[in-house]
Amino acid sequence: MISKKELRARVLLIVVCFAIGCYCLYYMDKSYDPLARYPYTNDENRDIILEYLDSDDIDYLVNQHITPDKFMDFIELSDFDLKNTLYYKEAKDTQDADNEYIVNFVNRFRKKFSYESLKELLSHYSYIDLTTFYENEAVLYSNLRLVTDPTNPYTVLNQENTVYKYAPENLVSYNGVYVQSAMVDDLANMLDAYKSVMDEQDQLSISSGYLNYEEILDLYVNASKEFSGIDNYMFSAGKNEQQLGYTIVLNGQDEWINLCKLYLNEDLDYTQVQEELSKENQNRVEWLLENAYRYGFVVRYEMGQEKKTGHWYQPFVLRYVGVNTAKAMHDSNKSMEQMTFKDELE
Repeated sequence: MISKKELRARVLLIVVCFAIGCYCLYYMDKSYDPLARYPYTNDENRDIILEYLDSDDIDYLVNQHITPDKFMDFIELSDFDLKNTLYYKEAKDTQDADNEYIVNFVNRFRKKFSYESLKELLSHYSYIDLTTFYENEAVLYSNLRLVTDPTNPYTVLNQENTVYKYAPENLVSYNGVYVQSAMVDDLANMLDAYKSVMDEQDQLSISSGYLNYEEILDLYVNASKEFSGIDNYMFSAGKNEQQLGYTIVLNGQDEWINLCKLYLNEDLDYTQVQEELSKENQNRVEWLLENAYRYGFVVRYEMGQEKKTGHWYQPFVLRYVGVNTAKAMHDSNKSMEQMTFKDELE
């Protein structure tokens, strides 16, 4: 049987060991460096990182291999979120702005874009345009998709795809209208070719080319006051391909549309429209259908493709796609909605 003296000695030993253990733990905790596994600290950033990031954040830094240059510009901002820091950095590098503005923008609209698409979006759209689009257009039209790269020459716009207020950079003036510079030579050749085989008084001319967002919106609003079915031949601003600069509308379009309004029925039979069209415009339609593709142009809204294009047949609306692609589309009788395009014009 253990004596009282021996029992007291054992208890005392346990207490001493416990005290020593607590002291060791305290010392280890006090001396532990939470940034020991993070090799990118220095005298300038260590204290700031420790002040603004907790242990979970530091673990995230380590696991994701995020270097200080990706977040030090934003770390002291009140709304800074380490999980979004790569987006902040990508946004700032692509389109510089106030750091607080960038943090707020990314935090608010983070679910609207991927890390991969953010750079491309900010290469073509301003922060203000993206903000107004996400707050207004995307709310009103839940199925509306903002085209990430509106510079793609084969971009297709419709009721689901929009370039919002995007304005192309490579526009040039030709015969009083603006068009993409890539199409000027082929356009001139097409107009000259028509002139060479027709009467001197009968010429193809361009009634409109590139139109900006505000111009299209005005046209659409005014036209919709006169005709409830305007979407059959024209989409509103942002969704209208004339905003891209690759689409031209030729003289004859007004007569064609007015006849469609009068005679076109639900069966989309254009017989009477074609018969009532002036002889001059009938000749133009025939020539365009046989020859426009030779110069890189296709009838954008073809007959028989109405369900795919969302528009009536419009032989006076041409889209430039390049000579090789235009021939392929002509030979296969495919609309742009049915094509798989290369990334660039030939």
